[in-house]
Amino acid sequence: MPESPGTTSALSHEQFTELLAVTRALAVTTELDALLARIASAACKMLDCERASIFLHDERADELWTKVAVGVAREIRVPAGAGIVGAALRSNALIHVPDPYADPRFNPEPDRASGFRTRSLLTSPMADVDGKPVGVIQAVNKKSERFLDSDLPLIRLLADQAGVAIQRYRLEQAALAGAELHREMTLAHTVQMGMIPRDPPCIAGLTCAGYTRPASITGGDAFDLWVLGDGRLGVFLGDASGHGIGPALVVSQARTLLRALCEMNADPAELITRINGRLSQDLTDGRFVTMFVAMVAGDGTIHWTSGGHGPILLQRSPDGPVEQLMPPGTMVGWIDPYPLEPVAPLSLERGGRLIVLSDGIFEAFAPSGEKLEVAPVVDLVRRSSAGPRELITEIQQLVREWQQGDDPKDDQTAVIVQRL
Repeated sequence: MPESPGTTSALSHEQFTELLAVTRALAVTTELDALLARIASAACKMLDCERASIFLHDERADELWTKVAVGVAREIRVPAGAGIVGAALRSNALIHVPDPYADPRFNPEPDRASGFRTRSLLTSPMADVDGKPVGVIQAVNKKSERFLDSDLPLIRLLADQAGVAIQRYRLEQAALAGAELHREMTLAHTVQMGMIPRDPPCIAGLTCAGYTRPASITGGDAFDLWVLGDGRLGVFLGDASGHGIGPALVVSQARTLLRALCEMNADPAELITRINGRLSQDLTDGRFVTMFVAMVAGDGTIHWTSGGHGPILLQRSPDGPVEQLMPPGTMVGWIDPYPLEPVAPLSLERGGRLIVLSDGIFEAFAPSGEKLEVAPVVDLVRRSSAGPRELITEIQQLVREWQQGDDPKDDQTAVIVQRL
């Protein structure tokens, strides 16, 4: 068994700057070699190592190959099951090797031929949204004594970014080869839905659920529920203007920025301000995102803010009134510097609920053209004693009955958090 990595303090600002640069490149770069080279370069900087390589899996030849290897000029090809990169691919698991020469899977011949000395290796599979490995990223020779505990989540983040980039590239190549547009959109939908949590996280004292239904194959809505490092529940609901491929990319970028930044500072106001700074530079043609961000503790304390997303429904106690909170900030990505009013934390009593919905629910259309509006939803929440998952089902039923079988004109998304 390899020894465990060492420990270190929290991730540095420089490491997160590199991660955000890779995230931005993922959103705007369509040339695979350039993007993978950027990820490999970021791996060297973030992990403080001498070299980094990205190997792709050639399924036909069953080989791992790379022409993206920092510090190596030539293309490398190895059998898919060979060496440490092959072991990471086959096992679909991260492998840390603090002493490669003591590991029987390591091949020392390239070192002997080149004069280079491999002292340590950190290798992670790159998986697509279905969890299937499409390649491997490998960091070589930590400049300090050995790779650290904090290096493991970093290389996993980079591997996730690279896996998405590879899958997107293959989607584009399929389209260029004449694949049907509907299939391309369906695969893009798979990529987008892969970013939505399949199951709500478990937080002591809380229960939560989320739901989204795009108006087309891909949508401009997204939500996320995750556990922060301090044990609180992170909540995100974003709605990019429009629906389809373009807004799907925009809202996915906002969600990725949020998840990366909250590791440094989990203050919702700081997060939304920094995301606005990035999106206001990237978005054009009047595009924007409305987004709600909250950090909910098990005792019901909610630190929150909203950039143009509202109303937000709050029922502080099971028998209490349903309040409508308005967003303290404007749309995100619209203007910079960002105007944001400070808000006080909220508090849920036992059984109290926070309900965040996209406007595709409030503005669902009946066949006559009439909008549902907020009042019927508020009335449903007031009358219902259901938990989050069941309440979402009741809201879905309300919308279906209002639409009378018509398809939605806009994406419909809901996130509900309840204190147990």
